Amino acid sequence: MKDKPLIDSYFSEHHYEASDNCFTTLFMWQDPYGIRWAEENGVLYIQGGGKRDIFLLPPFAGKDAKFLDGLLRAKEWFVENNLPFRFKGVSAIVKERMEELCPGRYTYTPDRDNYEYIYKTEDLITLSGKKLRQKKNHLNQFRMQYSNYEYLPITEDIIPLCREVAAAWAEKHHEEGTEDELTAINLLFDNWEALGLKGGAIKLFGRIEAFSIGELLNERIALIHIEKANPEIRGLYQAINNEFVRHEFSDTEFINREEDMGMPGLRQAKESYNPHHFAEKYDAVYANEADNATGGKS
Repeated sequence: MKDKPLIDSYFSEHHYEASDNCFTTLFMWQDPYGIRWAEENGVLYIQGGGKRDIFLLPPFAGKDAKFLDGLLRAKEWFVENNLPFRFKGVSAIVKERMEELCPGRYTYTPDRDNYEYIYKTEDLITLSGKKLRQKKNHLNQFRMQYSNYEYLPITEDIIPLCREVAAAWAEKHHEEGTEDELTAINLLFDNWEALGLKGGAIKLFGRIEAFSIGELLNERIALIHIEKANPEIRGLYQAINNEFVRHEFSDTEFINREEDMGMPGLRQAKESYNPHHFAEKYDAVYANEADNATGGKS
C-alpha cells in the first residue's frame, strides 16, 4: 500500500482506459500474476507473468521523462535478464506512439481475450433501445418480484456479509482462478479505506445477495473490479449492475467492465450489454525474430 501514491502519480499523467493502469488492479492480482515494479530516471516499469511468460507493460514516463528512454531501457532489461522481449497491454494509442518513435521495430498482435469492454454510463443506467431491451426486461421483472429489495453502499459494517457472498460463490465454482479471485476480493476488503474504493450491495430478505466493487479511473471513466451475485435469483446481476452504476458513478461518461478472458459465456454476457468501444490491447515483440530471443540485442 505504501507504493500507491507513487504509482498513482504515473497513472494520473494520462487518461488511461484500461484496468492495467490502475493501482488497485495491480495490488489485488499481485500474487497470481507476479506483479513487480521498478522506477528509474522518472520512468515506471511494471512486470507481470510470474515465473513463467514474463512480460513488461509499456513503460510509463513521468512528466519530465521520455517514453523513448523507457523503451530503450526496457530492451536492456530483457537482455540483462536473458529473457525474450515481450510487451503486453499495449493500447492503441501507445502502439501508435511506439510506431512513431521506432517505425518498423515491433510486430503487434491483437490480444482480443483481454480487450476491455467500455460502455456508456447512460446506457447502463437507462437500458434504453432495442439492443438492451432484454436486459431491461430482466431488471423490471426482478423489481416486480422482489419489490422489497434494498440497495446499500458498502461500508465497514456490511463487508463481513459481502465476504460471505464471495465465499459462497467460490464454493460453487471450481474453475481455475476461483481461489485467486477470492483472495483478491478479500485483499480489497482488507484495505478498503486505503484503496478508496466504492461498493454497492443488494439486500434481499435480510441477506446480502449481490455486491459490486469499483472506482474512478479518472473523471470520465469508472472501473468495475468485482461483481458477484446469487445466480439462482433471476435478474439479480442486472440489478446490481444497474443500481451500482446509478448510485455511485452516474456523473461519469463511461464504465469499464474489464475483459472476458476468452470465456464464451462471459464474452456473450459482456457483448449483450452493447459496449460503446473497447480498450484494445496488443502484444508487442521485435519484428526481427532473432532480436526477440535476446531482448533486441543486436
